[in-house]
Amino acid sequence: MQTISTSRQLVKEAWASAEKWQGNYAAAEKLLREAAAVEKGSALVLTCLGAVLSDQGKYKEAVDVLSEAARLGSKDRNTYFNLGVALLNTATHDEAMVAFSEAKQLKADGASWEAYFDPQAQ
Repeated sequence: MQTISTSRQLVKEAWASAEKWQGNYAAAEKLLREAAAVEKGSALVLTCLGAVLSDQGKYKEAVDVLSEAARLGSKDRNTYFNLGVALLNTATHDEAMVAFSEAKQLKADGASWEAYFDPQAQ
């Protein structure tokens, strides 16, 4: 899907150039929200949107979006890893560990990506 690859490229550019961070993340979020509205029930789109939201510090929204992807039956490792990252910032450590444990059992979809996570910061 073009929207996902474009969003992923925007995120990569943001990480490569700090001055692009805010604009690129806003553009990626907009693209993915539009795709989510059109492709209702796409766990892949929601997983990518959850990563973008989490990277922007919008953890509560990320939890909601990623929880929906999980409810839709996502088998993408990144859904659960990203949910774990968001939960570390909004819920209990134990709740986050459940999501991380689920992630360990799955393979990542090549189209999605992990939210930023610094294990030393926790």
